[in-house]
Amino acid sequence: MLGLRNVADASDPDGKAFGYPQLSAEALVKANPDMVFLADTKCCKQSLATVRARPGWANVAAARTGQVIGLDDDVASRWGPRIVDLVRAIADALHNVPA
Repeated sequence: MLGLRNVADASDPDGKAFGYPQLSAEALVKANPDMVFLADTKCCKQSLATVRARPGWANVAAARTGQVIGLDDDVASRWGPRIVDLVRAIADALHNVPA
């Protein structure tokens, strides 16, 4: 809907994990995402700085360019009617990405 591709999708190609694939840190670094959305900024104090400090993440595109976007934990982790708010937050973040 927003023109994004989830790097986690490749970890559950046959759907056996029901969309909840288990990703290793190595798999995420290898995927080299352009953007990372954090859903643990309140509970776990994650941020661009903490992502950049993760082993192997210094060269990941999202960390290098600062495209690590913090989302509201409560909205991102409690779907239902709040899914609209989550989509809006992601769309707003995309709107702010430099061309």
